[in-house]
Amino acid sequence: MSWRARVRRWLDLMFAVLVAFVLLGSASLDSITATRYHIDALVDGRHWDLIGWEIDAIGRKLGEAVKQPAAALSAAEQTAHVQRYLERAHEIGRLEAEIEAQYSQQGDAAATTTADLQEQLATLRAAQEADRPAAEAILEAQVSSVLLEEGLGWGTTALPPVWFTFTEPPMKLVVSPRGRIMTAYYAMLQPGVSVAERERIEQAILADTNLSAYITNVGGLGAYPTLVIDRAPLEWVLTTVAHEWVHNYLTLFPLGINYSTSSDLTIMNETIADIVGDELGRRALARYYPDVAQEVAAREAAAESGETPPPAFDFRKEMRHTREIVDQFLALGRVEDAEEYMEIRRLLFVENGYAIRKLNQAYFAFHGSYGTGAAATSPLGPKLEELRSLTPDVRTFLEVVRGLTSPEALDRVLEEWRHK
Repeated sequence: MSWRARVRRWLDLMFAVLVAFVLLGSASLDSITATRYHIDALVDGRHWDLIGWEIDAIGRKLGEAVKQPAAALSAAEQTAHVQRYLERAHEIGRLEAEIEAQYSQQGDAAATTTADLQEQLATLRAAQEADRPAAEAILEAQVSSVLLEEGLGWGTTALPPVWFTFTEPPMKLVVSPRGRIMTAYYAMLQPGVSVAERERIEQAILADTNLSAYITNVGGLGAYPTLVIDRAPLEWVLTTVAHEWVHNYLTLFPLGINYSTSSDLTIMNETIADIVGDELGRRALARYYPDVAQEVAAREAAAESGETPPPAFDFRKEMRHTREIVDQFLALGRVEDAEEYMEIRRLLFVENGYAIRKLNQAYFAFHGSYGTGAAATSPLGPKLEELRSLTPDVRTFLEVVRGLTSPEALDRVLEEWRHK
């Protein structure tokens, strides 16, 4: 085992120890640790090497920064460069999906029938890699300018500096008790784990440990530099870059340091990153890409005014209802009824165009950590949204929340701001 793997195992073990104390006390430490190691064995060889990735990414980003890839571009050329990069990313995704579909239908024969597509894909990927450093530098500068306006920096540099890279983030394994929705354990896995392999790992964890498991893609990761996917709309990319910056910022303070010590603090961290990321991302979009911002605003206005017919199936409403019923079943100890209900509801979502592969306790543990999301039922999300509405700007909001270490502390701060 390499030194990197030993460090990762040690950090993961410390997290398992903390969860054991929080949930069950020291008497259950041995069994929790044994379970943790058993899950590790089931995903052995698929763990994502954070330290190795950091070493490679930091070296590459520093080398690219010296070259200043966007310095020769005018403001108009910079925005055009980013939009061209994201359009090409979308085309790469379309070609990959088409090739995968042909392989699923034709098997090995698709190697011949997709030859032209593979050649197109290779050409696009080469162009994308050449344009990536400049696209990243431009977006970093655009988000930084909005942060500096908020007073979240020094001189001409946001603190911490906005630093991200377009890359496929690792996948996330989330494990929850069956009788209670919470993240008891998580691990980052290598990108690209197949659906069949995900199913195998999840079923093995359930069979061997009686725990609910869910492996999912993530859109970004708050390492440093942060990881962001590029196959998404421009407004999503900007808000995600800002969202991940918030995680980097909070890591310097008690709230971020205690991210994993309880599910409540995880929810608080993610919700704050959502609130601030959305606000700053939209501001950057309006400043640098006004045409895109107007299109987004027009779509939203049409939906709110009723010009756009409401969807026949309201995903947010139906998912929130599902979570509420599941919580009621689990509160009564009716675990199997909750699981049967979740499968019935999953099929309903699939019938209405939402390809949810798995809907279980671990699914809700992951998606419920985002307090403003459809799968969330925690009161922390609305409380943090109210607190942001009471604070005059983003900087003040972050200064107020960054020292919080419990939901009770949030309640006290919120009450203070209600009476200001």
